[in-house]
Amino acid sequence: MNGIKMSDCRFYVNEEERTVVCVIPNTKFALREFIEENFEFPDFDVYCGISYDYLQKELKLPHSFMGKAVCAAEDEWNEETGRLIAYSRAKDKYYKSFFKRANKLIQLIDRRLGDMIELFNNFGMKLEVKRDNLQEKIDTLVTKK
Repeated sequence: MNGIKMSDCRFYVNEEERTVVCVIPNTKFALREFIEENFEFPDFDVYCGISYDYLQKELKLPHSFMGKAVCAAEDEWNEETGRLIAYSRAKDKYYKSFFKRANKLIQLIDRRLGDMIELFNNFGMKLEVKRDNLQEKIDTLVTKK
């Protein structure tokens, strides 16, 4: 995941009200984009059983994140400090939202892998029973001769 740069943000400064607002735009598909950049999606879909549509619908982030800095009356106004504070607050909100959804995705993958393990274990046990039954038939036929 690439970090959010200050240059990616929009800032709104109101000196009269002594506020700075930072908006991180275009974050809606950040998790999907992260997955696409770091995994080959067809493989991801096959291994994890998670469709592209699920990522589109369920794991969307808000369109943007906002952080606000307000200069207290007793403090000296400094626009640059306000920008840094607002930027930091917006990034915190963005990363919390991103990782909340990433954890949801990991839990889903974990459940799907658990289901896959159970399926293969059950299949293996059935094969063992069939092999044992076949061996019993063979033993019975061999001892009759």
